[in-house]
Amino acid sequence: MRGGRGQSAKNLRALQQVWDDLARRDPLWAVLTAPDKRGKGWDPAEFCQTGVDAVEGILAEVRARGLAIRRGRALDFGCGVGRLTQALARHLDEVWGVDIAPAMIELANSYNRFGERCRYVVNETGDLSRFPDNHFDFVLSLITLQHMPPDSAKAYLKEFVRVLAPGGVLVFQVAGEPIEPQSDHSLRGTLRRLVPGPVLKAYRTIKRGHRIEMYGVPREEVTKLLQEYGATLVAALGDTSAGREWTSFHYLAQKG
Repeated sequence: MRGGRGQSAKNLRALQQVWDDLARRDPLWAVLTAPDKRGKGWDPAEFCQTGVDAVEGILAEVRARGLAIRRGRALDFGCGVGRLTQALARHLDEVWGVDIAPAMIELANSYNRFGERCRYVVNETGDLSRFPDNHFDFVLSLITLQHMPPDSAKAYLKEFVRVLAPGGVLVFQVAGEPIEPQSDHSLRGTLRRLVPGPVLKAYRTIKRGHRIEMYGVPREEVTKLLQEYGATLVAALGDTSAGREWTSFHYLAQKG
């Protein structure tokens, strides 16, 4: 057990180093890796609008499922520079953004337009122990868990449910399983079939300057874990957040 905790802490430190460096080099592209926006190509206003659009879509989806989010307190896990956090502050009285990278949090604070209603903190641990049980009315996490080893992602999922108030709503995204190269007929799929995995990984590291790892948790396992942790799954909807090489789902759940 001790070795497991040590490895988890090591993984988190490595993850922090990667994202902290990305935040210093090209922060907006690191959050939303649109091909034509690399090299600080994002217009900040356009970037922020994507957060507004995403949150509006999520809230509309929640309402369409017959759920209601109380105007209380929200958590944005993996907040980056606050793209979604700022958008959530339009709808809730208090919003907390947490991220593992200090440089991301520094930028998020500089972009904050909601004062004390929107707060940002660096979270370097494998839990959310800084927050008490039943603390948030809404928990949101997009394009974050897919970059964590499965054990860490599942531990945070348990924490999401713990800090969520009874009746609160949880929306999160996580990759599912790798898509077999045989079913991918793109150039990327062809390369994956023909080139050994370690060679591709080395090339990507050189090309991008960082190896941003991808991990997944199968949908069946996520469904089982939510029930085990005390949340009811409302919907599991396929999306493209993990790119072409992985299945991906965003989940809507409610704490009992």
